Amino acid sequence: MSLVARFIRKLVRTSRVRFYRCISTAKPEGKFCSIAPVLCEGKGRISVGEGTTFGFIEDADFWTSYEFLNPRNADSKISIGKNCQICNRFTAVSEGEGIEIGDNVLVGSSVTVLDSDFHEIDPEKRIGGTPKTGKVVIGDNVWIGDRVMILKGTTIGQNSVVAAGAVVSGEFPANVVIGGVPAQVIREINDKTAREINGEKG
Repeated sequence: MSLVARFIRKLVRTSRVRFYRCISTAKPEGKFCSIAPVLCEGKGRISVGEGTTFGFIEDADFWTSYEFLNPRNADSKISIGKNCQICNRFTAVSEGEGIEIGDNVLVGSSVTVLDSDFHEIDPEKRIGGTPKTGKVVIGDNVWIGDRVMILKGTTIGQNSVVAAGAVVSGEFPANVVIGGVPAQVIREINDKTAREINGEKG
């Protein structure tokens, strides 16, 4: 790649990051790295731990997408820990008890985390009703694959892995592999499982 091309890429990337920061209505607390633009909208709080990175430049839609953090209500909170790596098109929306993501969490592309149903199931109350909500807690060292959706009231224990495409709802322990629609525990993580996931023999 030529020097001119590298300069243009850097200029476009940094301009997009600054633009989305300027138009955000919520200002996140903490020091973190925005490789991709992060749009923060809402009346609540956002806190991000040091060393956390948003965006991955060598991934699809990097140049046309952004991360979206949306604590909608004044008492809503989205908390992301230290040293997390969050890939492109990440969405977190809170209008309930909040979303809490621990330290050293890996998040794939197109992951969505919600702490509310946003509407009631009853058709008569679907508009203007009171939706169900529940805090989402994602433990330290969790690895979340691409296109995962994590719904209200979910707890994922530390060190667990969520397989790509899973729809996760409920409480899951530490050190397990979770997958499916709806998600369930596939197996426990031990030394042998870890080697298999990493493609190692023995």
